[in-house]
Amino acid sequence: MERQRLNPRNFFIAFLLSTLLLLWTIYPFLYTIILALMLVGVAYPLYRRLLPWVGGRRHLASSFICLALFLGIFIPLVFLIITLSVEVTDFYFRLRQNLTAEVINQWLASQSIWVDRFNEVLTRANVSYSMADLQEQVVAIGKAVGLFMYDQTRALAGKMFGFTLHFIVMIVIIFFLLVDGIRLREYMLDIIPLPRRQEELLLDKFNDMTISIVIGNGVAAIIQGTLGGLFLTFFGIGSAVLWGTVMAIFAFIPFVGISIVYVPISIYLLVIGDTPRAVVFFVVYSILGGVVEYIFKPKLVGDRMKMHVLLVFLTILGGIATFGILGILFGPLVAIAFLTMAEMWRAALGKSVT
Repeated sequence: MERQRLNPRNFFIAFLLSTLLLLWTIYPFLYTIILALMLVGVAYPLYRRLLPWVGGRRHLASSFICLALFLGIFIPLVFLIITLSVEVTDFYFRLRQNLTAEVINQWLASQSIWVDRFNEVLTRANVSYSMADLQEQVVAIGKAVGLFMYDQTRALAGKMFGFTLHFIVMIVIIFFLLVDGIRLREYMLDIIPLPRRQEELLLDKFNDMTISIVIGNGVAAIIQGTLGGLFLTFFGIGSAVLWGTVMAIFAFIPFVGISIVYVPISIYLLVIGDTPRAVVFFVVYSILGGVVEYIFKPKLVGDRMKMHVLLVFLTILGGIATFGILGILFGPLVAIAFLTMAEMWRAALGKSVT
């Protein structure tokens, strides 16, 4: 019986459908798989160094790496979530108790000079705006912010089971990727319809970007959040864990960074008349942000992070809007994938990349 030739079009349609079905099946764990791939890229050099120490036993070396990730990521995150829940709840109820029209009236009365100057500026600008309007808006905005943070933290604490499940799945994926990573890598390179040199370039760019995000930005953010929280305690500012966490998150975002927290606090200290503490507070946090961003991070990342700061800024914000908080990681990865493909295309056209 004569064998029928493979129809390329029919095969492509069937292959595309099977790929879409696979993605649909694993979609609930898609973000978990991406995070696992990122962590494998970071942990693999350590895994290679560990292999000779365990007699080349891949499963044992992978188990040690997974145990280290569990103790170094899962345990601190659970502690952080529990502490955040307590601090945000306390912050919310203190805000509801203290942020009232009566309290604001008392504060405005103590700042009569500044209030008169503010009213004078509004009068010259022909702006009709009363202090009563300001009081209402301050109270409304303050309570809305507090309620938002309270709801988000409660929702985060309520998702602990789902978080634990995804983390366990991620650890299992990392374990087998470390053990069978070489074979899986070769298999993926064989089915990707690109020349081997371009496939290697794409994987190298992805790995470099992962190391830049996880080690460079991640470690820098942890340092700024941790030291920022400790300095808040030193300066007598409450909810140090809460605001330290906010600093760590915003430390990923260029142009903004930890200034999202320390600038408003410095202004608050200045407004209430605590000028010396406001100046010292601002200087200390400016030094912290400058040293980490412009000295520590470049040395840690090196030449791996080859993206314009504006593109990093836009992709992080767009990533957060699209993927949620994980957009801090996924946004730049999408950008580096596009830039790598664009570089390949330019090379194919014979144009050098400047």
